[in-house]
Amino acid sequence: MFKKQLIIIVFLFSILVAYSQPLNSRIGMLPLKVEKAILVSSENHSSVQPYRLNETNNIEDINQLLIDQAFRQNLFKKEGRNGKSIFFQPYAEGITFLNSREGGFFYSAAAGIDVLGTLHKKVAFGATYFRQLEDDLPYLRNSHMQNFSPGLGTIQKEEGGIYQFNFIQAYLSYSPNNHFNFELGNGKQFIGEGYRSLLLSDNANNSPYFKLSTNFWNISYTNIWAFHRSIYSPNDASVNLTKGDFLGKYIASHYLDWNITKRFSIGLFETVVWQTDDSLYRRGFDINYANPLLFYRPVEFSIGSPDNVLVGLNTKLRLFKHQYVYGQLLLDEFLLKEIRADIEEAISPDTSRESGWWANKFGIQFGWKGYWNIAGGDLRSRLEYNLIRPYTYAHSSAVQSYTNFGQSLAHTNGSNLNELIAQLTFAKDRFTLEGSFFYLRQGMSINGLNYGENLNESNISYFQEYGNRILQGQLLVAKTITIDVAYRLNNSANLELVLGYWGRKTFEFSESMVSFGIRTMLHRRTRAL
Repeated sequence: MFKKQLIIIVFLFSILVAYSQPLNSRIGMLPLKVEKAILVSSENHSSVQPYRLNETNNIEDINQLLIDQAFRQNLFKKEGRNGKSIFFQPYAEGITFLNSREGGFFYSAAAGIDVLGTLHKKVAFGATYFRQLEDDLPYLRNSHMQNFSPGLGTIQKEEGGIYQFNFIQAYLSYSPNNHFNFELGNGKQFIGEGYRSLLLSDNANNSPYFKLSTNFWNISYTNIWAFHRSIYSPNDASVNLTKGDFLGKYIASHYLDWNITKRFSIGLFETVVWQTDDSLYRRGFDINYANPLLFYRPVEFSIGSPDNVLVGLNTKLRLFKHQYVYGQLLLDEFLLKEIRADIEEAISPDTSRESGWWANKFGIQFGWKGYWNIAGGDLRSRLEYNLIRPYTYAHSSAVQSYTNFGQSLAHTNGSNLNELIAQLTFAKDRFTLEGSFFYLRQGMSINGLNYGENLNESNISYFQEYGNRILQGQLLVAKTITIDVAYRLNNSANLELVLGYWGRKTFEFSESMVSFGIRTMLHRRTRAL
């Protein structure tokens, strides 16, 4: 009896104790010193982003200025009693691009506001809004043709070929203690250690979500329920729906990350996608997927539902103090006998053997990243390889593909690809230099045949049942180089003076741009599209 009472008292005490504020970081934009410190601590779970401020409690020897840059960027602030605070900064962007292929100048401009704060030591909030105007930049043209600006929003085309859109991101976060966090918002999530994620990335537009995070011992357990939109006709992915006709879908995900030792961690991921309306009735949010502890595949079978279920694995191994290898495995659909046939075919080719089944859908990631102290600054290096089979993430019902606003919720380029990434980032005081090289090979659909790269195409239209191979279709080979130099004009607001280079070469053409201007660093944006 005494034991039970003691357990109850300890539990209640843990609920009542106030801990550090649960402010969120920006995905992929931590200062290198902070990122390195989070990775090396066995008490943190570095594969789940955004991070929260109370997850940095065990980080030592980190300058408070760097913590503020990661979690409390501000130009103006006011801090009161009982954990109340507010941080405010304007958002500004003005960048000019000089294009080598077409000549002339292109422009990108934005203005907005970023506010975050705390209502109590346990409650935090954040909101960002900006209005963006951008030219039809070369690395955005494919996206503009599909009616969106990648990762930011649906667009409106104005006179003069200018595109504009609104960006809205917000969250309300509550941490009763260091073990639980409840978060409601409109934003993005990221699971993984790489530049890309094959499980869940920040590639697509913001979406409404509710997230439950649980941390105990060496385990982190994350549940995410989100609402997404399909902006293409389910019968023809080349047809854009009008805004009022966008089709809704829900996604329920859970991810369990376990720091098995101080050097090795493993994470298990599962997600399910279902549409709000089918041909028979309005389904809405399916309460069967509300239980945070269930595996989704048995639930899917029990309710007789053809929902889209994906499972995955995430790993990280620390070789030395600041050297890591990492990887991911994503499984969409597969049959063991068909996988066995593919392995046998690779070892001993036989034209009479049926292999390359269209529904053997999976993705693999291998990577290495290292951190060094050089010349008084911090250097991060990365090598990463991604491979995704045709038709992965797609579904027989195009609405239930693993997408939001037509954009992949995993790899930027969809599927039917392999990719090599090499990256160097150096940061010292207010100065940052980053160089990236992307080597992408992807099989593209041609002549009205679906070769499996487009997630918004129904799987029903697959090219052939057997004989499917990675890179089937018309081969695209793209080599992309980006170089970015930034000097922080204002430490508090993270306003930067930037100079950049972007160059791409394919079979058909080569193109490059030089850019310069100012920007407030509130989100990352890939140009390796």
